Amino acid sequence: MYRGSCSCQAIQYEIDHIGELDADDETLSHSDTRELRVTVEKEQLVIDCAPSALAELHEANDETHHVCNICGSVIFVERGSNQVSVEVTFSGHDVLAESHCQFVF
Repeated sequence: MYRGSCSCQAIQYEIDHIGELDADDETLSHSDTRELRVTVEKEQLVIDCAPSALAELHEANDETHHVCNICGSVIFVERGSNQVSVEVTFSGHDVLAESHCQFVF
């Protein structure tokens, strides 16, 4: 499970699963903070907030920055067709989800 929030906690978000081949192994295995920036399909990102808390800023380079209306934190950056880049904190694997490659014999 990968989670994050804005600075004022008005917006909470999570990603259930990141494919091990998509994640940066060095970041996951050697990071002391367990924080990482990932790019996933927009449908994978679940956001919990009041509709008025989330704003969109359209950039000239075809990126859309989604920010908190209260504290101004950037929540995620939408790039292109359906990809978003988001900073998350690893909070443990769901052991009932699919098996992880490093444990398959």
